Amino acid sequence: MAKTSKQIQGDIYRLLRDSTLYEQITGEVYRKGMRPRDSRKEDAVVIFTAGLADQIQTGVVTVHIYVPDTDPYGNGVWVEDGQRLEEVERLAQQWADSLTTAVSCYKFKLQQTVCTEEEPDTHQHFVVVRLKYSYYDGTE
Repeated sequence: MAKTSKQIQGDIYRLLRDSTLYEQITGEVYRKGMRPRDSRKEDAVVIFTAGLADQIQTGVVTVHIYVPDTDPYGNGVWVEDGQRLEEVERLAQQWADSLTTAVSCYKFKLQQTVCTEEEPDTHQHFVVVRLKYSYYDGTE
């Protein structure tokens, strides 16, 4: 039987919660819409992006890992924490590489290079991990 978007999102959520990446960030893992708006922690948010139901179900799940900006001179000028973002990108890449069929019923492949984007309204940047997945339930 095909999985729903919430089931797929939950599977990725659990894979992330059980990972070394989770142990290396200061925050928590959330589903889309559940992250506290005022969080200043390194939270990961799992987003179901797209999916096609077929004998082999395919789609995309995106993970955003937030890293607060810094105010190095205490003058209200916020800048990205480039060193930490580079480290989180590396950890996210390692996590994505570890997602083999041996650890889940999915086959994953990065849809794009792990990268960083800006969230200027909250003085944060976030690392983007966009995973393309294939899931075969074996019932057809």
